[in-house]
Amino acid sequence: MFCFSQNYKIGNAQLLGNCEQQNDYFATEQNQNNLFVVVADGLTDLPAGRFASVIAVETLKYNYHHIEKYRNLWDYFKQSFGDIDYSIHKNITGNKAGTAVICGMIKNKKLMWANVGSCGLYLCRKGKIIPIHDEVKKRMEYGTLECKKRDVLLFCTEGIEKGSSELEFKEILSMKKHPYDKAVLLTERIKNRGYSYQKNGTAVIVEI
Repeated sequence: MFCFSQNYKIGNAQLLGNCEQQNDYFATEQNQNNLFVVVADGLTDLPAGRFASVIAVETLKYNYHHIEKYRNLWDYFKQSFGDIDYSIHKNITGNKAGTAVICGMIKNKKLMWANVGSCGLYLCRKGKIIPIHDEVKKRMEYGTLECKKRDVLLFCTEGIEKGSSELEFKEILSMKKHPYDKAVLLTERIKNRGYSYQKNGTAVIVEI
């Protein structure tokens, strides 16, 4: 799946790994100069993992569509992650119910992002890979990034990070290909390695 825009090019691909079902879930949305991206990775390979990641993505999307009620984006992120936690505990039973989430919004080339858990965010700029977020923490973290023309961003789940390397990110993200083709190439390479521990993987690539 991919789409063209005057402002951003977006592409995505997913990898099932050795799991019985795909427990990652994601969404992208463009509106004039704004871009919304969210990627979630369920913490268990059981159906509860899929349900948790769906709750996370749909909650962030719903609140994004009503973003005018928040004073700023940080309030939006804090409220949304609180809503996610409440909905998961209300609707899913089990100690492993939960999901890792990374969400970003780009407006006029400024990225504002928030994360909980093991999802990653990488920037490729002039052939150099810069990890924006790649640490596993349970608390919410957030930050900003001033993007530049031709920057490439990778939003990904743990299955992509553990199945690849920053050197491979650099090679693929620097290619003169559409983000969709880059995402497919990244996931296909990981799939072909056939790791016994391979988890679900989702890559969403954005070119500024």
